[in-house]
Amino acid sequence: MRAYLLYAASLAAAMVAGVYVLAQAHAEGFGDPHGRAGEITADDSPIPPRRPFSGFELDRLWVAPGEADKETAEENLGLDGRKPAGPAGPPGVPAPAAEAASKFRAAATAGELKKALAPKPAPEAMRKQILDRLFDRLRNAGDPGDAQRIAASIERVWLQSDSDTANLLMQRATVSTQARQYPLALLLFDKLVALEPDWAEAWNQRATTRFLTGDTDGAMADIDRVMKLEPRHFGALAGMGMILQGAGLEKSALEIFNKALAVYPLEPNIQKLVEKLTLEVEGQDI
Repeated sequence: MRAYLLYAASLAAAMVAGVYVLAQAHAEGFGDPHGRAGEITADDSPIPPRRPFSGFELDRLWVAPGEADKETAEENLGLDGRKPAGPAGPPGVPAPAAEAASKFRAAATAGELKKALAPKPAPEAMRKQILDRLFDRLRNAGDPGDAQRIAASIERVWLQSDSDTANLLMQRATVSTQARQYPLALLLFDKLVALEPDWAEAWNQRATTRFLTGDTDGAMADIDRVMKLEPRHFGALAGMGMILQGAGLEKSALEIFNKALAVYPLEPNIQKLVEKLTLEVEGQDI
């Protein structure tokens, strides 16, 4: 019985609580499926109170300076999201500076194009420039080894022409001379000087071959031609001095050897010949 009374009391309390909840839901509009219950009309709406500091944009008071500029920039974008057209230039560079940089690049490009289209110097002119620099270094060399390397560079330039055919003839003729096939070498050299009459080394190589065959007159004639084309040819000068010395013309030979030393001061073999002939010529004068 007591348990039944407790159960009835609990049920009554639950019913009261349920009625209260339904009443609250109806008052707040949740009971009406259309949500119109408990609405406040415009006539009944209270006037909202004025917010403090309403003259300030409170949401932007804490925006960092950079963020504020960024937002301003975004506001200035056009309808398509792009900035209005203006002077082009790299970011952070003023328009005048960007324009000056553009002009400088254009001028540099034009200069490079002009240089590329400029006529190239003739091969013979380039050859002369190279030889002039090498001879200047040869005269001023302070070490015999260095001088020898420079002289070898000069000889390599001498051995090259602008004609592939002439270069091939030169190669075959010099190989024949080294193999002591003098008739074949002379035949090739004859064709070579006819093909390239202004090539000083062609005449010098033929003079060497003629000297080796005992034709000193022919050798001297070829050396004379070399001197007209390349007065600085120390090899031809040395050959001329040796021919003169062999003919008993020591004084003339000494003069020629001194000319060779003026071009190639550290040539050891010519230095020895000059020392020897100087003693002989001075002794003859006494």
